[in-house]
Amino acid sequence: MKKRVCLLLAVVMVLGLAACGGETGTTTKAPEGAGTTTKAAGSDYKYTGPVLTIGGADSSGTMYAAAVAIGSTFSKHINGMNAQGTTSSGSNENAIKVATGDIELGMCTGDAALNCYNGKGKFADGGAHENLRYIGCVYASTMNWIALKSTGYTYLHDLAGKGAAVGTGPSASSTETVALLTLEAAGVTDYKSTACTLGDAANGVADGVYVAGAAYAGAPVSAQLTVSTTKDCVWLALDDKEIDWLIEKNPAYTKSYIQPNTYKGQTEAVQTIGVKCGVICSSDMDEELAYQLAKCLYENAKEMVTGNQFFADLSDVSFLVDYTVPLHPGAERFYKEVGLIK
Repeated sequence: MKKRVCLLLAVVMVLGLAACGGETGTTTKAPEGAGTTTKAAGSDYKYTGPVLTIGGADSSGTMYAAAVAIGSTFSKHINGMNAQGTTSSGSNENAIKVATGDIELGMCTGDAALNCYNGKGKFADGGAHENLRYIGCVYASTMNWIALKSTGYTYLHDLAGKGAAVGTGPSASSTETVALLTLEAAGVTDYKSTACTLGDAANGVADGVYVAGAAYAGAPVSAQLTVSTTKDCVWLALDDKEIDWLIEKNPAYTKSYIQPNTYKGQTEAVQTIGVKCGVICSSDMDEELAYQLAKCLYENAKEMVTGNQFFADLSDVSFLVDYTVPLHPGAERFYKEVGLIK
């Protein structure tokens, strides 16, 4: 009987100590600063899908470089992911391929995304693609019209009546679309245009093949920067009336500037048009995947800025959420969680 009583008392004591230990564990003061944030949803996320293709553009332009850099960022920071930037003709092709499911992601300027979504401009024949969505905006594209300083030209409209040969970017690209549109805005109707890469357009100017060459990309455009180191060049501006006409055509455009010293010998700001460029996807994309992609862009914005000058606008992460077509619900959920949108 005594043995049973002693055994019972021992069990009670052990249980009592365990209870005290559990209570102590819940009331011990945490280190200063701990417990002020909660674990982000999806922090243990692991991607198990196929390689993600990110449509870029001409290999000599900013958009392709951005696609490659973003692919590397996704692959580095999202567990299990392999994302790869590829060449393409640019925003117009990327928008269609994303909308039709041929590629998972694409780089796209805001004007092309808006036209694709509404079935306007280059997309009029195919109708609206209302399944197009944004993950986030990452840099700004500007229209860069390069010419030799020896032409004496300052504005794009200085080409009017000259029958000038111009390089207008890859066929069906956003550079070609905007190049032709800006020529129309400037009243230049007698030009002779050639579809070519951004590199060929810049080199053609240097070699005297073209009077002016276009690049609708983040400045500095590498090909134009290279030419400016060997030739005295100018960048042709648009006036206020021309810019207003362009914005009326597509509200995604904004008055923008090629900042002084972007290129060698370019000491003054050049007024032009610009637009935000971002990562697009289809509304069919898995919501958690879209959430993680947006999260990755947000959390690694500083690293992206350090690695590439054209991502400079991401120094302010609110740049991510100024878009022309709807955000994917997964991306929207993330940006709401961090307070970028309500």
